[in-house]
Amino acid sequence: MTSRDTLYFDGQCNLCRRSIRIIRALDWLNRLQFKDSTITEENELPVPRDESLVGIPMRTRDGDALLGFPAVRRALLQTPLGCIPALLLYIPGFSHIGRRVYNRIAARRARNAVCSMEPPGAD
Repeated sequence: MTSRDTLYFDGQCNLCRRSIRIIRALDWLNRLQFKDSTITEENELPVPRDESLVGIPMRTRDGDALLGFPAVRRALLQTPLGCIPALLLYIPGFSHIGRRVYNRIAARRARNAVCSMEPPGAD
């Protein structure tokens, strides 16, 4: 086990890289690790590579795997400025809306020509 949660992001996607840049900026206490899922060995990922490219995955310090909205919510909870909004995202109504918004953004990202949904070398 590690002492920090690890977020795996699609390093080939501008939206993903921008989101990680924001979370890194909020992570003043250095509670998170960040790894590019497109260059990480598949056996190191918390979920299969194709899932990791659909929603941001996280391996928690306890070894659990989270995917998408729960991963982002937990990442924000680790940061001083993201803590309060993250706590609101645990409230059932907010949680439901947050999942829907996240899923909609993730689905549109898949259609964005800037983002490669295929890992490098998958040709």
